[in-house]
Amino acid sequence: MDEKVLAFLLGLIQGVFEWLPVSSKTILMFLLYAWSSTTTTSYILSIFLNGSTVLAAVLYFRREILRILRTIFYRNDIEGFVILKFLIVSTLITGLFGVPISLLLIEFLSSLSSKMYIIFIGALFSITALLNWMRFKIKNRFKTMEEAGLREAFIAGLAQSFSTIPGVSRSGVTILALTIMGFKPRDSLTLSFLMSIPVTFGGSLYMYLVSPRILETLDFEMLIIAFSTALITSILLISVLFKLADKLKPQFFLITLSVVTVILGLFFS
Repeated sequence: MDEKVLAFLLGLIQGVFEWLPVSSKTILMFLLYAWSSTTTTSYILSIFLNGSTVLAAVLYFRREILRILRTIFYRNDIEGFVILKFLIVSTLITGLFGVPISLLLIEFLSSLSSKMYIIFIGALFSITALLNWMRFKIKNRFKTMEEAGLREAFIAGLAQSFSTIPGVSRSGVTILALTIMGFKPRDSLTLSFLMSIPVTFGGSLYMYLVSPRILETLDFEMLIIAFSTALITSILLISVLFKLADKLKPQFFLITLSVVTVILGLFFS
């Protein structure tokens, strides 16, 4: 496969699946592994490429981010200050639990044969599909964004830490956790996507610091193509998801995400 075509596919996959309840990291790993990358290289590179969607999230949520940052100096916006605390606590919890899980996982993947690696990823995809199937079984008692307290931040952050595992979707587990706690689909999407900004940026930076030589072996033009494709695709898909969340009843919105997850999970596993 031509490197430019591969870069475009990597960006397209990242831009689409980062925001769906499907693990973009895992699908990227499949593609990179098929391109003859080692399991460890595929894992590290897929985590790094997750950082390409940070800019898309910042651009899309620029008003919300500015509102949240203003609350550092002005406490008159109660909801904005609550969201700021939620993001700080959830990010700290993700880092506390996510880094050890990530370190253990890199060692584990290095010890797997090709066959066991595929079986392992397929099994985790099945778990993700099951969790998303459970989502639309939940009866919601909707909370407002102002109710995103420390308890909600801890649970959402803990859920997010498990997304370092291949096959486990970051957006999937966080939206699931937020829905279980009673937030409506649009608020769950907003909180989940805002959570992605600090943790994805931190994870990508961490992977670069841990294994800089792996990324330096890749063609710069290839990385630019993948980044640009992911950026444009991400902004378009986020907009589509919020329109669906507004137009569909909560149960139908959740069922739609769950069906997408199951179909893609079965296809890639």
